[in-house]
Amino acid sequence: MTTRRTLLFLALATCFARMALGQPAFNVVPGTEPTPEGGNVSVLLVQTGHDRFSLRLPKNCGVQVRQADQRIVFTSATGSSVITVQWSTNYPGSLPKTETLRDTVAAKHPAASLVQTSPCYSQYASGLMFDLFQPTAGNLTLRTRDAYISTPEGSFEFTLSCDLADYDKARLSFAWLLNSFRSAAESAKKEP
Repeated sequence: MTTRRTLLFLALATCFARMALGQPAFNVVPGTEPTPEGGNVSVLLVQTGHDRFSLRLPKNCGVQVRQADQRIVFTSATGSSVITVQWSTNYPGSLPKTETLRDTVAAKHPAASLVQTSPCYSQYASGLMFDLFQPTAGNLTLRTRDAYISTPEGSFEFTLSCDLADYDKARLSFAWLLNSFRSAAESAKKEP
């Protein structure tokens, strides 16, 4: 019991310290939600300052929450693909112009080639997505899909990285995760 109280105190102290320093809190907890078909699905509830969001866990993926980086990492069972969801205080309220965000993505991936820019969609809002590829050692090609969605206090970046051989399967998991992203406040209001 004492250990639990100590851990709870440390978690609350960290949260209040971030808020005192002007950094919105980032907290992730597991949960379940009912589906229209019946039954429940596993979700992660993400709190960023005053906003709450929900996203479904991709199938056959392990999950790591990195509170310090404000990041959630999903790794496929085979280890061939990684999906990262990161929240930051960049772009609150709206994303920058496509060209500006494209230049930012290109700077983050200097050895990669941009294949296409397109809109992306979630249950929360639409955003921008960039597809890139990068040849690597051993005749492998790394595929990257980088999507951004703005929120009132910042933005979420969804990034898929995988080898070309597993890209079709991994991009379906990525689309499923991105499409499931929504405001958790809306579902809380609907419950009795």
